[in-house]
Amino acid sequence: MYEHGTDPVEPSPSAMQMQESPSRSSAGWKIAVAVVIVLALGFCGCFGLAFVASFSDGPAWPTGDAVALIHLDGVIAGTGSIYSGIVTPEYFVDQLLTAEADPAIRAILIRVDSPGGTVAASQEIAMEMARISKPVVVSVGDVCASGAYMVASQCDEIIASPTSSIGSIGVIAQIPNVEGLLDMLGIEFTVLTAGEFKDAGSSYRSMTPTETALFEEWLDIAYDEFVRTVAEGRGLPVEDVEEMANGWIWPGMVAEEMGLIDSVGTFNDALDRATELGGIVGEPRVVTYREPDLSGLLRSFIGFGSMFERFGGHSPDPDSIRQALPR
Repeated sequence: MYEHGTDPVEPSPSAMQMQESPSRSSAGWKIAVAVVIVLALGFCGCFGLAFVASFSDGPAWPTGDAVALIHLDGVIAGTGSIYSGIVTPEYFVDQLLTAEADPAIRAILIRVDSPGGTVAASQEIAMEMARISKPVVVSVGDVCASGAYMVASQCDEIIASPTSSIGSIGVIAQIPNVEGLLDMLGIEFTVLTAGEFKDAGSSYRSMTPTETALFEEWLDIAYDEFVRTVAEGRGLPVEDVEEMANGWIWPGMVAEEMGLIDSVGTFNDALDRATELGGIVGEPRVVTYREPDLSGLLRSFIGFGSMFERFGGHSPDPDSIRQALPR
């Protein structure tokens, strides 16, 4: 006799699956998380290696004698960033001193494409350049003018193409006057100052004769400093530089005859000269110092770009010339 509820009941297949699913689901999640962690670590490792490699050409841990390539692209100014076409003394000098301190660097090559910039910032870079003990060669692209030429004049040699724009030795100050426009619009400013010349150079009124004389005196001081710096750097008499310091620019072939540059040639010619002055035998290793290009690194990681861009991948920026500050 069978009693109700006492006979054994075989579990259904669906019930067995329901009983086993929690443990299988837990194991699956653990495996998935482990795979994600491994992939993330691998990505971070590759990205880190690419990040390190982005600061120099060649392998991530290069060895042997090298030439440091530093770019002077854009307008020279005391504030700004390379992303807006501005080269500050801090940014440029940091690279310069890094190359000077690196025992593997035997020579420095400066690639210049700059219309110049502010007086103080240009002179600060020029002063630091004059203190470098290693051979420094300048390769000019499109333009090396005004403050950029002040910097270049402190290097051992300057090489430019026949049609590079060289010179523009001079100083300029541009002070707009919108007083007439304000009168037409019926706009009037009330200016309160403590100090006779505190608002000298204001664009809301004409300058007084005294203010004009003061600005001209300041320009003369900056001009004399420019001429003196170029004369010392190029080993030329001050009188000869003064004759050339009329603010004009010359093509490279003419600048060579005037003594503003040493020879006409290409970037590779300048690299060969830096190699020679550095006493490097054979093809040199070129090291660059630059801000990491995160988009470029990503392209490199996924295979759409070269991880090591020859010579840093820099090219002249036409916008930098159009955005030139008054010099």
